[in-house]
Amino acid sequence: MVITVTLNPAMDKTLIIDDFKLGAVNRTSDIRYDIGGKGINVSKVLKNFGIESLALGFLGGTWKNSFEKELDRRGVGHKFINIEASTRTNTKVVDRKNNVYTDINEAGPIIAETELKQFVDLYSESCSQGDIVVLSGGIPSSVPKDIYGTLIKIAKSKGAITILDAEGELLANGLKEKPYAIKPNNHELSLLFNKSIDNLDQIIDSCREIKAQGVENILVSMGSEGATYISGDKKYFAKGLKVPVRSTVGAGDSMVAALVYSIVNNLDIKETLIFAQACGAVTVTLEGTEACKLSDVEAIMERVRENIKEV
Repeated sequence: MVITVTLNPAMDKTLIIDDFKLGAVNRTSDIRYDIGGKGINVSKVLKNFGIESLALGFLGGTWKNSFEKELDRRGVGHKFINIEASTRTNTKVVDRKNNVYTDINEAGPIIAETELKQFVDLYSESCSQGDIVVLSGGIPSSVPKDIYGTLIKIAKSKGAITILDAEGELLANGLKEKPYAIKPNNHELSLLFNKSIDNLDQIIDSCREIKAQGVENILVSMGSEGATYISGDKKYFAKGLKVPVRSTVGAGDSMVAALVYSIVNNLDIKETLIFAQACGAVTVTLEGTEACKLSDVEAIMERVRENIKEV
């Protein structure tokens, strides 16, 4: 079983506004709503890849039913703890004329101690030998910053594989429990090491330090520049593809889903990076936080393969 954890889900509201102006009245040319949160996005992609998952987390307020109905419609398994507070809304402003993308993300609900305990109990009961557990995204302010470390420790005690996609203190604390794999971007590496990390050599050096802490598999997304995958003693770099960009939201989540797909299908290191980079490239061509399809990913994998090298 694949388990995805989303501690701070959000309804993603995407506004399409041509020539967006600050401090002025702007009118939308289109609008869409997508259930989101990084773990939920991973589950959506996995479903399109033919891989079943169980989505866990917190839901409450006016959006709760919308999330559950949409997950049911997609055929994604889910068990969310019902909370008193309301699930947040994240607003994305897409200015197609100027090719500018603006995210306005809400902080999220207050999680009561009893609600957090309910979740940890549910999570512990759900994890078992051989599971793949994806822990990704931010957390509400009331949840302890070491929560991912706690959840990694529980999953590993049950014999599950863990993948962590987080930033800042959440990533630093999670690394202490040595997850199987992590998926930072270069900006998140910069935050982790408190210095600028923006080229391949710097990324490889920082990953070497992370590997020394006991994390063997590190997939680093670099936006339009491409992606790097370091696993064991092997290192590969895939150059970014030029594709029409409609939304950058969810590209990293699709790459996390690619890591899960690679484990399930026993892909080698090189093929894992090719697949992950193709997933990210396809995702940015989609509206909102729509999930990429396997057929579309496979259609551009050869283009990625032509631009990959061992480093």
